[in-house]
Amino acid sequence: MLDKEKGQSLLELIIVVALALMVIAALTFATITSLRNAYLSKSSLQATKFAQEGIEKVRSIRDRDGSVSTGFNGGTNKFSQLWGIKLYEVCIPSPCNFLLDPLNNNLSQNNTAAEDLGDSFKRSVKISDDTSSYQDKKEVTVIVNWVDFSGTHESRLTTYLRKI
Repeated sequence: MLDKEKGQSLLELIIVVALALMVIAALTFATITSLRNAYLSKSSLQATKFAQEGIEKVRSIRDRDGSVSTGFNGGTNKFSQLWGIKLYEVCIPSPCNFLLDPLNNNLSQNNTAAEDLGDSFKRSVKISDDTSSYQDKKEVTVIVNWVDFSGTHESRLTTYLRKI
């Protein structure tokens, strides 16, 4: 009779250990998922901050009539000169892609590159208009891309700047 009780104790012990391992595995999985979501949220917030900063820099360049280097209309312009340019005609494919120059606080047209912000974040600025409002309104879209363990992500903010 003692041998039978020992066998049941061993079986019970195996079941308890298996259940404990399943609980530990579930908690580990939940913790890892939570940490990944927290990291993604942090990166997304940082990218949105970079995009907002980009829009504010473009607005500042517009407000002080800063320089804009382009491949059309003589090369270097003041921002105010963009109001007279039909971007939908000169940027093919539209919209025009620009880089923010953080040192000189100006824009330069560049169709392929993006500003490297560190930690795998890259920012580009797109300026476009439509046929009816190109002389008084420009659409500015700032795109921040980043790559992490789960792939490539993007934060995109758009605003409209009016002629002042």
